[in-house]
Amino acid sequence: MRRPEIRMTTTFRGIGCAFALAALPWQAMAACGGAGATPEQVVAAQVAAYNAHDIEAFAACYADDASLVDLTGKRPVVKGIPALKQTFAFLATKPKGFGVDIVKRIVNGPLVIDQERRLDAPDKPAAVAVYEVRQGKIQTVWFPPAT
Repeated sequence: MRRPEIRMTTTFRGIGCAFALAALPWQAMAACGGAGATPEQVVAAQVAAYNAHDIEAFAACYADDASLVDLTGKRPVVKGIPALKQTFAFLATKPKGFGVDIVKRIVNGPLVIDQERRLDAPDKPAAVAVYEVRQGKIQTVWFPPAT
């Protein structure tokens, strides 16, 4: 059963959005601060930070040696927090409505698989991200090709 606070951080609509964003710094620190957080909580906090364009809270959800892998081979592997922050620095320039909505989430042990739809382009195909969470931090993210 999903917890309401997690659902609220992944679905940004109306008043729920304001509440989730107001709780973001605490939630990101709590969910991404250590081994006590579940993989789902860590990924939900990461999505909330992404949608809030908060690069520091976003990066706090990742292990120091995290890897982001584009399985199409079109983009290089992003390795480590400095590279992660550089790659996602564009978030600071995006308008308020830029972000993702989680269409579907599957949790299996340390793996969290999200099907995401861009809020600014809902007609585009949904993307998939596969997260591996270890000791309260995202270790690896794989981005399979869109179909």
